[in-house]
Amino acid sequence: MDKCLEPYKCLNVMDIDGEQEISSCCQMQSWKGSAKNFIDDPILIKIRQEWDNGNWPNECQYCLNAELQGQVSRRQSSQTWLHDNGINDDSLSLVRLDYWCGNTCNLRCAICGPHSSIAWQKELGIKKQHRNKISNSHWEDCDLTQIKWIHFNGGEPLLIDDHWAVLEALPDRSKVKLNYNTNATVLPKPRLIEIWEQCELVVIDFSIDDIGDRFEYQRYPAKWDDVVDNLKWFHDNMPVNVMFEVNATVSVLNQPYQFEIRSWLSENFKTNRVTDPVRYRTQPASGILATGNDILQAVAYLNELDARRGTDWRSIFPILADQAASASAQSR
Repeated sequence: MDKCLEPYKCLNVMDIDGEQEISSCCQMQSWKGSAKNFIDDPILIKIRQEWDNGNWPNECQYCLNAELQGQVSRRQSSQTWLHDNGINDDSLSLVRLDYWCGNTCNLRCAICGPHSSIAWQKELGIKKQHRNKISNSHWEDCDLTQIKWIHFNGGEPLLIDDHWAVLEALPDRSKVKLNYNTNATVLPKPRLIEIWEQCELVVIDFSIDDIGDRFEYQRYPAKWDDVVDNLKWFHDNMPVNVMFEVNATVSVLNQPYQFEIRSWLSENFKTNRVTDPVRYRTQPASGILATGNDILQAVAYLNELDARRGTDWRSIFPILADQAASASAQSR
């Protein structure tokens, strides 16, 4: 087993309730720390020592579980990226930054929650004066001198203009690659596109877990037809240095339909306008809708969503409904 190089090369920077938190990647539980201390942070030191000794750190169980399930983990995908960019050693240098922009978002995805989406807080009836709106302003603590790659996520990054400050501060954008996770319901502003044109590469990673009404349930209240129109707009209007990916979070809702998603993409969204292929990948859902969890707990959660939203998960996901009925009968 190859060690994960992210603790040696990468940093995830978040704002949690106004305080800076860090980890070595966005799949790991973060802790209070400073990006200034990338080399000397005691938890990062401990994680590196575990990898040096050939052990899986406790902080890295998400990737371990993904690999045990036969899925491509963050560890494996990051190794590929690092190797492809000529980074093969474990010397300490910050070359990749995962930057969580904040929790401004227009969707209330079933796999998400109020921490990562201000829209979720509104749905739950949290009064405006008590909503926890987060905007990450800790970029000044990051050493950008050796950065080769920045990954922006949220929230919805294309709704959060504050992250432009990170881009403006880069010493030489032409040597930096950018990656965005976006929900495909928001188009970039002209100034952001101008900045993208100056970068070495931009990869836009669309979070699309399904198609049609199944997509609309999982990425509520997005409309599938609008997303299809937006994908066409991205295809027709992005600079030639912009490539696309589609990332599906696999949960109990969409696990049976992965072939349909792939088929739709192969027919409707195969390449960018200069014929670079659209890469499709998956990641396992965490939380109550994760595959392998108690299906009856997932049912209770989905029933709560339906009661608030006027939706009907059983009619949209009949396979899951049958599985739930069987589990309920066995539990009696």
